[in-house]
Amino acid sequence: MTTTGAWASRLRVASKVAAPMLSQGITAGTSLVLQILAARVLGLAEFGSFALLLALLVTAIALYTGWVGDSLAVLDRHEPDTRAGIVTSALGCWVLCFATAFGTALAVRDGELFTALVFAMMVVVRLAAETVRRLLMARLEFWRLVVNDTANLVATVLALVPFALAGFTLQALFLSMAVGAGAAVLLGVAQLPTGELRRLRAGIAGIPAVMSFAAWRSLQAALRPAALLGSRTVVSVAVSTAAVGLLEAGRLVVAPLQVVINGAGGFLLSNFAARMQRDAVNAQRLVNRATWLLLAGTGIGGVALTLLSNPLGQLLTGRAVDPLLVLGWVVYLMVWAAGLPHITEVVARRMSREIFVVRLVDSVLGVVLVAIVSALSGSVVAVPWLLACGGVYSAWQVRRLAIRSRLGV
Repeated sequence: MTTTGAWASRLRVASKVAAPMLSQGITAGTSLVLQILAARVLGLAEFGSFALLLALLVTAIALYTGWVGDSLAVLDRHEPDTRAGIVTSALGCWVLCFATAFGTALAVRDGELFTALVFAMMVVVRLAAETVRRLLMARLEFWRLVVNDTANLVATVLALVPFALAGFTLQALFLSMAVGAGAAVLLGVAQLPTGELRRLRAGIAGIPAVMSFAAWRSLQAALRPAALLGSRTVVSVAVSTAAVGLLEAGRLVVAPLQVVINGAGGFLLSNFAARMQRDAVNAQRLVNRATWLLLAGTGIGGVALTLLSNPLGQLLTGRAVDPLLVLGWVVYLMVWAAGLPHITEVVARRMSREIFVVRLVDSVLGVVLVAIVSALSGSVVAVPWLLACGGVYSAWQVRRLAIRSRLGV
């Protein structure tokens, strides 16, 4: 291969890596901008409500992408029965999530009907936007995905502009999110070929095939956001929604670390699966190196963020943040980082059910500890520390699973 050809090949590889990373960064950045805006312009109680409802949205998206999104990418979505099964699954998820979102918002906001309707509508539009995103991913059209995510960000920001004059409210934030997601849906449909959009009929013949693939995967994907949702709900009931706002203020300070760790998870899964087929020893070395790198990076970055917690808290949320709360979120992320490489290794070996059981115990343990301590003390500082306790169990168990999988046990 000539020098020019070699450079062209490297540029193509770099482009393929950069596009999905850029897409994830735009998506995470959009969410972070909305959370910072909510923290700064809403009262502490309203920010707590926003955080609680946003956690429900994240959980719904995790379930939906595990079931519908991964099915679009892995199964033969053009086979008629499978296609009908995926369509039925998507419609069922939209109806279920609308009802759940509506009821939850009514409970959280003490019967505010308009807020509940706006939030439920936004959840469904976001799920539709996620469908388009996953189709673009399945087609490996990542630069179109970047354009799609950018449209979501721009439309969301533009929708927020009128509210800057009239005054920001919880409903305004949800409406803006719905506008951004709606713009992404329209653009995504325009980007997709007609073959992806024809014969979209519901049917039950393909449901068993979809369920056999997606059930464990979707449940596993939703466990982590569901545990965070559960802990926020417990704090809201045992203490107050204002306490949830304080808890989220601390988490916002360490949000950049979480984005890096989540990005590392996607990179590790694809790279471990590819290396495992060629050289199992080299793949295991990748897991070991990644564990230490993630731990060191999270620890160093976490210490810096903890030392800067007060000025960062003022900048991001408009209020001082307890350094002990920030340190708790750092420890929580360090525990997650310690287990993540081994989780990706075990998932790549197709042991999703085993991972689900471990993560279920981890999640239940963390939420139960949060419930007990919140009821007794009324403090939120201990919440991330208690969630990390479940994470320690998870990290230990998935490491054992990884070692057993290498030995073929």
